[in-house]
Amino acid sequence: MKCSLCNSSLNHKVSPDFYKCGKCNAYIKELSTFLDSAKEQERYLTHNNDVYDPRYRKFTSPISQRILSNFQPHHLGLDFGCGTGPVIAKVLQEKNYQILLYDPFFQPINENLEKKYDYIACCEVAEHFHDPQEEFLRLNQLLKLDGKLYIMTQMFENQDQNFSDWYYIQDPTHVVIYTFKSFEFIAENFGFQVEFEGTRLIVLKKIRDFSKQLKIC
Repeated sequence: MKCSLCNSSLNHKVSPDFYKCGKCNAYIKELSTFLDSAKEQERYLTHNNDVYDPRYRKFTSPISQRILSNFQPHHLGLDFGCGTGPVIAKVLQEKNYQILLYDPFFQPINENLEKKYDYIACCEVAEHFHDPQEEFLRLNQLLKLDGKLYIMTQMFENQDQNFSDWYYIQDPTHVVIYTFKSFEFIAENFGFQVEFEGTRLIVLKKIRDFSKQLKIC
């Protein structure tokens, strides 16, 4: 089995379903355990994502507040993987920001993948990437130079905790788990500069175009 982020061989199994990559330090779920498309969508439909729920707004606020601080209403943004409740887009639109939607299940608006953006919000999405290499290549291409990609996901950095018992991997749609080193790898190899805010918010600034397939082994 190969790492879906860096193409390295995976030999270190750390739970019944996950391997840890020795190259990029990501945790990769075994392909045979992935849900099929129908079951994956069914799982997402169980999420209670009310865009007016103050708790949901607070949860996603690290991204929306960063965007409000770093960009102006005339800048164009994308809520990538917005799901059934595009709360970040809703919060920004209330401030007269221009932000479009894309989600492969719920907002499959392919024309929105043909534009260039000043910023992209990717909240609780990156852990669902079946092919993270392809998705980070795509996200690089969607951004303008110096544009910013705001990712919220839970990184695994507590080495005193048993990975197999960690709550975040209990969701069957979470198929790739990142670490600080993983995002440093992404920044170096996919044309970004990385900034961390705790273990949940990652900001990737595009510093160069990257459109070639990785050949890392």
